[in-house]
Amino acid sequence: MDEKSIGIILSMRQWNRLAQEELNDDDSYVLQYAKAGDELNFDVLFINIEGLLVNERKGNAIMIKDEEIVLLGFVDIPSIIYNPTNYHRKKNNRTIFKLAQQTGVTLINEKNNIKNKHFLELIATHPELKDINLIAENQIPTSFSFYVLGQKDCHHQWTTPIIYAKNNDQVLTFKEAYLLLTGDYQMQEETQEYLYEVSHRILEIIHYYYPRIYEIGLQFVGMETGEIRIHSTCPILTIVKDISYSNKKVAGRILRWPIDLAKEIRELKNDDKTLHTYSGETEATVHVSSGELHDNNITPFIRKSSQLFENVWVKFKVFQDHEMKMKLSNRITESWREQPEFVKFGVNEQPCHFVNYEDAIPLRHNSFQNPIELFVSDTLVESMHLPVDLVYQIQFSERKAIIGPTIGLLLGEKNHVYHLDYMEKFNDRFGEFHRYGGVTIAFSARSVDWEKRIAYGMIYDPVKKHWRYDSTPIPSTIYRRNFHQKKDNIRQLVDITNNNLFNSYHFKKSDLYLLKNTPEIKQHLPATFLLNNMEELIDFLIENKKIILKPVSLSRGRGIFILELNDETEGFSLYDYRNMTKVQHRLKDKEGLQVLLKEFGIFKQEYLFQTYIPLLKVNNRALDVRVVMQAYNKGKWQCTGIECRVAREDEDLTNIARGGEAMTLETVIKKTSQGLSYSLVYRNIVNLCQRFCRIMDQRNEHFSEFGIDIALDEVGFPWILEANIYPSFKGFKKLDYDKYLKIRNQPMFYAVQIQGFQILDEDAFGNTLHFQERAYL
Repeated sequence: MDEKSIGIILSMRQWNRLAQEELNDDDSYVLQYAKAGDELNFDVLFINIEGLLVNERKGNAIMIKDEEIVLLGFVDIPSIIYNPTNYHRKKNNRTIFKLAQQTGVTLINEKNNIKNKHFLELIATHPELKDINLIAENQIPTSFSFYVLGQKDCHHQWTTPIIYAKNNDQVLTFKEAYLLLTGDYQMQEETQEYLYEVSHRILEIIHYYYPRIYEIGLQFVGMETGEIRIHSTCPILTIVKDISYSNKKVAGRILRWPIDLAKEIRELKNDDKTLHTYSGETEATVHVSSGELHDNNITPFIRKSSQLFENVWVKFKVFQDHEMKMKLSNRITESWREQPEFVKFGVNEQPCHFVNYEDAIPLRHNSFQNPIELFVSDTLVESMHLPVDLVYQIQFSERKAIIGPTIGLLLGEKNHVYHLDYMEKFNDRFGEFHRYGGVTIAFSARSVDWEKRIAYGMIYDPVKKHWRYDSTPIPSTIYRRNFHQKKDNIRQLVDITNNNLFNSYHFKKSDLYLLKNTPEIKQHLPATFLLNNMEELIDFLIENKKIILKPVSLSRGRGIFILELNDETEGFSLYDYRNMTKVQHRLKDKEGLQVLLKEFGIFKQEYLFQTYIPLLKVNNRALDVRVVMQAYNKGKWQCTGIECRVAREDEDLTNIARGGEAMTLETVIKKTSQGLSYSLVYRNIVNLCQRFCRIMDQRNEHFSEFGIDIALDEVGFPWILEANIYPSFKGFKKLDYDKYLKIRNQPMFYAVQIQGFQILDEDAFGNTLHFQERAYL
């Protein structure tokens, strides 16, 4: 059944009406789906959204066969699923989203509509769309609305097969509506072309945020001036309903579209099974240097005894060929021991036909600035989603040609907030890009095609120094830059990348509390407890006199309280640091304290409380230490920066965000009155942080970066207060900008290093020396 079937998901009400043969006028489209399936020899299964068991790949299904309704019960769902409905219940939307993450399932339409706020933000924040007119708050549109339908084929190319208008509830052609609105015959065609052009630009952007949206309506509104402004998106069934009243034939073509698309997708999948087989012969010619390269110049691979395949820096040149094919100079292949059979880019690899030719290409000064040309077929480029305008390294190992490095910046699930302007803040991470090359793509798990393992997002262009929309396979190494993702997506990416997603776990304050019995560091951890009840908090306060309360999930000093026992009055002082100004609350008894804490909502959040460490001070200003620990290879850590954060006078919190000042550790130690040894303090801090990182490496997670906050008490003893895997470097940026840039670059170097690609020494043009071997000797 699966080879010639498509599943169409219906709401529970629609499905029940179909099961009971009580379809109303709004459900007539269901019969047209079944009719289209019969014409194309496709079985159309109508699946109840409420009865869809995603993990089991089963659903409660109905078929319409020979105009009879057949209840199938629970069956295996087809590998192609179409969702025509816009759901309002969160439960149903979660089911659809979960279905979208399933490998082996092609979901047509993860969404049918985009929230208006998100959609308009998407338009307003993108340079390519900033000339598109939006509705302003003080503008009142006329009753004329204009609709453009966008539909995408199996190659992700958009078409706009229809445009129409509505005046109140009356459906009109574009021409009729525009003439009624303006009376201007001359501008009618120009405005219609403008709408098509703008619609395609919007649809192209939507594709990179919601690649599983295959059809969607765009709604524009007419102004009294005749100007047309974008308003919102709208579901496909809204358009079908409108068109059905005026032109049932056109509505029928729209409803036939998902069945046609399913057939295209099925044929494409079948073609993929045979596309990449090859006979070892070639018919293509490509241009090399000043002459033509013909088939009779192609020679067999030379087999050598050497097993070492050095990386080569390459720039791709594309030729036309229906096969997956790569052509290489014999200067590259002469040291090979065996012929490769696959090409690998990111996590994807496919069979490829490799041929070599004679050419005296010099490799002596091969580098990012001096790459050699490597010839690839357009079939390979399209199939592998290979951006060909970048400089890569290529290495040959285990019968594979591996193109890279490929690095991903994993963004959050709310992908509509990430746009080209937003990505500019990452640009200072690419000052050393010329030392490793490859491709870096910023993407959201929501924009991944899980079946094909393709990421849609924004890639960094090192020449133009800005970002653009593009797609690549899921990268071999992923740097997690946000912690608002679904756990299932993270686990899936960890598995796909063979645990090369680093910062895979969001280490929180409560995780530090769980290490309190770890022998290597327990004496450096303040006594810490999760806040569960008032009695434990009061007992701990009586014992310690002064304690600190911290929210588990917040950073930068947000949500912190300091609680102090007043021995003289037997009352309490609660210092509130939630805002920039410290607020003191005096309370007579624990009942009053409990009422106030409840009023602040502390018991509804996850809070912990711990011993207050009397901090070392400089000129009566408290200080603590931020230590940046970064991996330079798996299991190997270095301290890449230390800064002291010195609070304002009479302030307990040192955070830069709260007005703290960044100073060097050496400066601070020399200014203290305790006569501490800078070298001893430095050594104790770094040794403690190294121990902490080794403990983290023993966990079944992948960490690459920690910002560890160290409190030095009044005798210089180090205490670990927090460890963040998403640390802020604002202090370093002000204190030592060169060091700040090195800290920003190191995760990129690490991503390259664990893939096995080279990092060129910046002082030796073309000479390959790993960055870590040079920098950390």
